[in-house]
Amino acid sequence: MAKVAQLARDMAVGYTAHITASRMAPRIDSKALVKLIADYPTDSVPRKNGPPFTFDTQDTFYNALVRDTIREEFPRIWLTGSLLAVGDALKDNGYFDRAPELELVRHLRNGVAHGNRFEIRYPDEFTEYPAHNRACYSYSIFEITPAHDGQPVLFDFMEAGDVLDLLFSVASHLDELKRRASPQPVVATEAERLRLIELFEKSQKQSPESS
Repeated sequence: MAKVAQLARDMAVGYTAHITASRMAPRIDSKALVKLIADYPTDSVPRKNGPPFTFDTQDTFYNALVRDTIREEFPRIWLTGSLLAVGDALKDNGYFDRAPELELVRHLRNGVAHGNRFEIRYPDEFTEYPAHNRACYSYSIFEITPAHDGQPVLFDFMEAGDVLDLLFSVASHLDELKRRASPQPVVATEAERLRLIELFEKSQKQSPESS
């Protein structure tokens, strides 16, 4: 449960980290940016077999700044991956208590996995397992119903910030479930505490029996 909660948080924080990084270049002083590229002219990612895949830092910055496709598709790609990862982790755990916010993630995950459109296969299940964020919404209430079948998910039903709100809410809900499942400390009342002290003191005053 704790791992799924942390995964939800990591996906939300990871999105903000990548957005910050992608928007940093045009905000950096031109001289500082030139120096950064000069200091790190290339970067790389590993291959399964063979040398790393290397790419030019300057070209990467240029493409991130001027290519509309990259700027427009990145938010969808990251959030799609986040919903898939968190949704699959919830599924592996039977969706825990199947709270409405967890069911909301389930339907969002299925939607982005089917061409970014909701695919409602079992409309009757909403009676038992509603999908909404009424108990945890920040600014807007989102609820999925059978009427959403075939409608777009990102960024029509929800925007990026709404998905991030939901991921953090899921993490908080799972934290609360874990807290409830953990043994709670027994807290004695003041009267009980005094009574225990009295009994202890009496036991200390009693002499041991002679054998």
